[in-house]
Amino acid sequence: MKKIVIAIFCLFLSVPAMAGGWTNWFTIDTLGYDFHHHDTSHAYFYVVPAGTVENPDSCTSTTRYAAGANHTTNSVATSVNAREISKLPTLAYTAGWQMRVYLNGCAFNAFPDARIIEIKKP
Repeated sequence: MKKIVIAIFCLFLSVPAMAGGWTNWFTIDTLGYDFHHHDTSHAYFYVVPAGTVENPDSCTSTTRYAAGANHTTNSVATSVNAREISKLPTLAYTAGWQMRVYLNGCAFNAFPDARIIEIKKP
């Protein structure tokens, strides 16, 4: 019983912490992949929203939302994760659905860095 109470308490603590980094729901205008020619160690998949999106992390630019920012010296698992994270935005874009992201700082000190993605029918 004591473990259940502790687990419930931890759940209540984690939900408000997660809620602070979510953007509002938005429609995707375009998708892209940026591979820096001058700095070939960085590459990332990004989403360009149609309209205004909340910026809970106060990044300097909100023209795009980085998803799966990857440094090429990272592990194979990180590279696979970067490829997998593009699937939900691609589905949302092709189906005309909406998406929202949980931000975790700013990628490359500029763009909001999406760590969790949710999609839904409008």
